[in-house]
Amino acid sequence: MTELASQAEVAWDDELWIGPLAPDGTVEEWTQIFGIEELNAPERTPDDVDVTHMQSPGRSRETIPGLMSAADWSQDLQYWPTHASQVLLDTLAGLTETGQHEDVLIEFNVGGIRRTYRGYVNAFTPQGSVGEKRMVTLAMKIFERRTANPRPENP
Repeated sequence: MTELASQAEVAWDDELWIGPLAPDGTVEEWTQIFGIEELNAPERTPDDVDVTHMQSPGRSRETIPGLMSAADWSQDLQYWPTHASQVLLDTLAGLTETGQHEDVLIEFNVGGIRRTYRGYVNAFTPQGSVGEKRMVTLAMKIFERRTANPRPENP
């Protein structure tokens, strides 16, 4: 695995991993995403949906707690167009641009806490340079959190 200078800037050994889902729902190969300077895990707070109908007690509004919608999540990365992790992200974003998408699992290891989500790469957009760095924005749709952690500790 190639070490990149920016990995040293990530605090507390935070990591981002992505793995395309096989038809059986497993990940055959995990890829660590490099170029992260500040990792922000997605926010997936459940919505409480207010509903009402004529059969509600006292015709009052009721609440259905816990409905989840897809979350939009984005992450800025340093851009190395030939690095394997960024080639993978660009390929997955290209599928989305053609009207298809490939579901992936994405694991965040932030401060030693590992969380895994299912989603897909929505966009991978190179930006102008920031100082001496080139940046890219990774945008994803996140559908669900996986409570079982499928990525081995040392892939």
